[in-house]
Amino acid sequence: MTRLSQSMTLKAAAGGVNFGGGYILVLEQEGMIKKEPMFRALGRFIESFHGRFIAGEDIGITDESIEYMAMETKHLAGLPFCCGSIAKHSRMCAYGTFMGLLAAAKSRWGSDDISEKKVIVQGYGRIGSSMASMLKERGAHVLVAEILPEKQQQARDNGFELIDPGKAFMEKCDIFCPCAVGPIIDAGTAGLFQCEIIAGSANSQLSNDDDDILLKKRNILYAPDFVINVGGINAISGEYFGHPDEKARINTETIYERLLEILTYADKHDLSTNQAAIRYAEERIQIIKKIKGTYVRKGIMQK
Repeated sequence: MTRLSQSMTLKAAAGGVNFGGGYILVLEQEGMIKKEPMFRALGRFIESFHGRFIAGEDIGITDESIEYMAMETKHLAGLPFCCGSIAKHSRMCAYGTFMGLLAAAKSRWGSDDISEKKVIVQGYGRIGSSMASMLKERGAHVLVAEILPEKQQQARDNGFELIDPGKAFMEKCDIFCPCAVGPIIDAGTAGLFQCEIIAGSANSQLSNDDDDILLKKRNILYAPDFVINVGGINAISGEYFGHPDEKARINTETIYERLLEILTYADKHDLSTNQAAIRYAEERIQIIKKIKGTYVRKGIMQK
């Protein structure tokens, strides 16, 4: 949970979003059927922070869960359409991840033309399915690795070829796109990948912050997840502050140039891409922290 929270902080900082990072872990009792009491209680807990914690949908949290929480707190974002949402953050997350994947292709091959490139999408949920469709539209040869039978069928129905999810790491391809649950990269798996680029939406893909050094040694370009999957936070931030949906889209498109900047920095200073991305995010955090000493009180600027 601490690493996820830290990753959220880095994601917001790298993406220029003025939020910190935090996670709430909900432990569901075995056999629990009625979800309303649990999620309404969670909503009241969130309300007790008086806006210092803003919650949104993530893995295991459904639209229904959010609706129950909304009965008890107004400090929510990423709401279902029925609760007034202006943008589905999962779609914007997929779009931002796609921008990052194209930037990684540009860095590696000198062009972001991915037609005829073989791409494995790991996970066919809301984000993975959107990624697969966008990649297919760009002419990529897309294969899907999914463990859930109903998602497998959805992928088949949408015309995608399935591969054994247990062997996805070892399948030779151009791009591996993790869109399921992290971490997936560690000392044991880093040597299995048979791709040139890893770029996907899954959070905390590295077991440790320096695991991508192992990928660097194998000449595999890793697009740091917290840099390219920030599109969802862009949508949530825009929704919370009442910004138009188009602003979130414009902000999300900046992921392309931002990742290229980070990759160039990594090459220049002989760093792994994740190390360079962490430096990028921490530098913004430190810069913004400095203005905290300057504040306005009763109309007087004081230091």
